[in-house]
Amino acid sequence: MTERLQRFDYSSSPYHRPNQRWVCGRQAEGDCCHAGPDAKGRCGAGPQCQPAREGDRWRCTRGPLQGGACAGGPGSDGQCCQQELPCRPRRSWKYRRKLLVRSTLVVTLGLVLLGLASQWAGALVEPGHLSAAHSTVEACSDCHGTSDDVPAGWLQAAFGSAGQMPAGGEHACLNCHDVGDKPLSPHGVAMLPGSPSGDRLGPWSVELNRAIWTAPASPVACGDCHQEHEGAMADLTAIGDTQCQVCHSQRFPHFGNGHPAFGDYPYDRRTRIVFDHASHLGRHFADEPEAAPASCSGCHEPAVDGRTMRVRDFETSCGGCHAGDIAGDSQAGARGLAVLAVPGLDLTLVEGVGQWPAFADGDLPPMGELLLAAEPGYDALKAALADVDLLDLDAASAEQRAAATELAWRFKQLIHALQQQGVSALIERLDASQPMPLDPAAQRRLTGLLPMGLIDAAQQQWFPDLAQEMAAYNAGETLDTQALRPEVATPSEPDEADDLDAFDDLFGGGDDDASLGDLFAEDDGGSEDLFGGDLFAGGDELDPFAEPEPEPETEQVTGASAEERMALGGWYLDDWVLRYRPAGHADPVLRAWTDLAAGRQDMSDWLDPRQPGMCLQCHSTERQAADAAMQVQWHPRQVSPHQRQFTEFDHAAHFSLLGDAGCRTCHEIAPDAAYAESFEGWDAHQFESNFQPLEQAVCLECHQPDRAGDSCTQCHRYHVGEFEATLPPTQMSALPAGS
Repeated sequence: MTERLQRFDYSSSPYHRPNQRWVCGRQAEGDCCHAGPDAKGRCGAGPQCQPAREGDRWRCTRGPLQGGACAGGPGSDGQCCQQELPCRPRRSWKYRRKLLVRSTLVVTLGLVLLGLASQWAGALVEPGHLSAAHSTVEACSDCHGTSDDVPAGWLQAAFGSAGQMPAGGEHACLNCHDVGDKPLSPHGVAMLPGSPSGDRLGPWSVELNRAIWTAPASPVACGDCHQEHEGAMADLTAIGDTQCQVCHSQRFPHFGNGHPAFGDYPYDRRTRIVFDHASHLGRHFADEPEAAPASCSGCHEPAVDGRTMRVRDFETSCGGCHAGDIAGDSQAGARGLAVLAVPGLDLTLVEGVGQWPAFADGDLPPMGELLLAAEPGYDALKAALADVDLLDLDAASAEQRAAATELAWRFKQLIHALQQQGVSALIERLDASQPMPLDPAAQRRLTGLLPMGLIDAAQQQWFPDLAQEMAAYNAGETLDTQALRPEVATPSEPDEADDLDAFDDLFGGGDDDASLGDLFAEDDGGSEDLFGGDLFAGGDELDPFAEPEPEPETEQVTGASAEERMALGGWYLDDWVLRYRPAGHADPVLRAWTDLAAGRQDMSDWLDPRQPGMCLQCHSTERQAADAAMQVQWHPRQVSPHQRQFTEFDHAAHFSLLGDAGCRTCHEIAPDAAYAESFEGWDAHQFESNFQPLEQAVCLECHQPDRAGDSCTQCHRYHVGEFEATLPPTQMSALPAGS
């Protein structure tokens, strides 16, 4: 049977109340009085009981803990006969400790206040020396949100909510450090569930984590990971694995035990340049081994910071084989790109077009259509002529023939506007076809410094009387169709009557000419007749059997064609077509027009990889979304030195560790991968890599706890994004006069 709880009363407990301020002075002797001292420390000694009156008698009420009822009992006056001796009460040990603590706090506070009022107050409250990077910080208020460098402000910083160190309404660290738009969010990004696929931040495991768990409610302050006041030589960037595992609850002993598999790392998207290593090594370079690079460094080089590998320039890596493709050496047709071309028309059936080249038989190129589309109503005109062969209008309706006439005059208006207004007419029409006006740099690239003299030459060759025709057309006149053919110089034929007169004169007699009889007669001067004299003799004047003297040759000077004269690139006129020939690799004009065509669905023909320049043979196109505009990838992957990703690898630091396999230690070609087919779609993340995924075992050969190390921060970065060095806000000032 369990005992009852102890009761603290005078009759059943010897508890002497040590939790009170005062205790009996005889407590150490074990004979303390029952009543004990009062709250002010006065002895409570007196009668051991209070006798109780029962009728005419008094009864002793002393409790059993004090020996029970006394033998003598109370007196006749009801007073207890047992009196306790008085003592000098003493403070309890609890009260003594309390007084000691209070005294210590008072003395300490006094010393602190005395110290804060002295000249070495700063050293007294300094939590530790700053690191070398922050050694120039002079005042605590530069980082901590104190009202001023006064004791009250220091106490507020010490005991208040100053963990994030606000200064000037912003985070103090952000006054000097740029860590992105969301500096206090985890990793500096919006870690929200259900983010669009275009905001991919890592592998599927990270995306799954983001979809299940939301971002932490409180921001992650800089001081949570970067601890200051640890001394001048402290490394503020050193982060322990335990700090990472505060949020990342998937803990594992080390990199070789429990780390998630790599998956497809590091190939998270298809390459921007279409270059199949397997086909080049297995087919192209096999046929021409002298053109193959000796090693990977023939095409790749480390970036300045050594982190990433970059593709060398075109001349070094690709120009040896593909420079001729850009120049058009492998093309059977024209090497220049058609910009403006006179459309061929059936001049026997089209009416009212005025002068028109009879031998023009081409179609409008995409550039020409874009310039014509700037005028209202062109879409309806194009739709009316969608299924019409302009060179054969036999089956065309009257409306379609009228549309062909309208197209002809719109083309003439374009040429007339270019001739009269110059490149401003070209820019005006281009701006009308774009959602936003073109900036001056884009205007210069698109026009390519088109010489206006070439437009004048085209007008003279295509439409000699264009100015008069446009004036008549604008006045409402109808001009007859006139087929223009090139003028060919032919020798003049003699008149038939002149030929007969010459024949008669040869055998007839006249007053001035010799007659036939005179031809066989001797003259008075003694000359021989036709069959005599020197005709068949060996005279000095004529030898009928001698070799005729050769006629002097006239040198035929044939100049180079306009296309050949523009071998280094530029504009030229090719009969009925105005063309632009690319000026080698990375031609700015060709690139500007290709970018323009990529953003428009009506210029898809322009993106043919076989177009002059053959840009899209190597440069891939992609979209950020299915309904977004197409973009041409002009450059291979280039990581900015300010760009920081979740996972980073320093190539330069590993060069000395590679064996005979070199780069193939990590990057092994996948010969059976459908690499080329990956570029048929618009999504760059739907692909098959040209290389095998990286094997985790390759890293484990060195990255072990007792060797190269396996901490989280060796490969992973916390701050993600592109951060440039923050420059000081230096104010410009004018120099004084005369300096």
